Amino acid sequence: MFRKIVFIGGLLLFTLGVSCQTAVPEPIELPVTVEVTRVVEVPVEQPAPEAPSFNPMFPVEFSTLKSAVTNREYAITVILPMTYTTSEASYPVIYVTDGDFYAIPLGMAAGQLAFGQEIPEFIVVGVDYGSPNVMEWVELRDKDMGAGGRQRFLQFFAEELIPHIEATYRTAPTNRTLAGHSSGGDFALYTWINGTGTFSNFIASSPGHVGSFSDSLGELAANRGEGTTRLYVSVGELDAATTVAGEETFAAALAEMDMEGLAYKTAVLDGETHFSARPRAFMNGLRWLFANE
Repeated sequence: MFRKIVFIGGLLLFTLGVSCQTAVPEPIELPVTVEVTRVVEVPVEQPAPEAPSFNPMFPVEFSTLKSAVTNREYAITVILPMTYTTSEASYPVIYVTDGDFYAIPLGMAAGQLAFGQEIPEFIVVGVDYGSPNVMEWVELRDKDMGAGGRQRFLQFFAEELIPHIEATYRTAPTNRTLAGHSSGGDFALYTWINGTGTFSNFIASSPGHVGSFSDSLGELAANRGEGTTRLYVSVGELDAATTVAGEETFAAALAEMDMEGLAYKTAVLDGETHFSARPRAFMNGLRWLFANE
């Protein structure tokens, strides 16, 4: 007798027999059920967290402004004081050149000093070009803040930027400050001498051509209006030798001029280079300019 088991597909066929001469019975088909369980892990998509659209502790706004004077479009960064949205007060404004780099650090410094009640609260306005191309950025700032472009750049501030800011935000028009570093420091000194009534306070950090402005102080005496003007000028001790020497020449010329209505401070920041001097210059300048308010 033999038993023959044949697997065909999913069926078992049993064949039974006693000998090769015995008739083979019909196969008996027995259904076989095989259950297969497969576990597939499907990742559950997590909802992305919503980015806050407004930070009440540090409200920042970004926009652009096209100038008819320079025929350039500027990237404008505005940093509002913490109390701006909860009060009806008007605020002084600090305008800073190279705003893509310096507006937010300056806004943080001003906010910290104001929180400590060392200076009043400020609106900070940064002016720049919004360009990721470094060579293009260098070219544009040279066109505006180099010797040949400063007059038009000052005109842009006086006729377009400042009216735009003062029409948009609650500002104190009699308390405007201009801050700049390097070529921006040169522009701050140029504006201090030539922009009568545009700003009342100036921070010039590491102006590369500070010595050359000594010869223009006579123009300041002729151009300045009424009221007190405050000026803070500093360079790094480790800056270029010509810049440090120029600051000393400029400081001496200021002392000789002895102009009524002008309060100023010059400083050489120990241990600082042209690039590292900027944070100290802005912080020290703010404290010196507004510590008594």
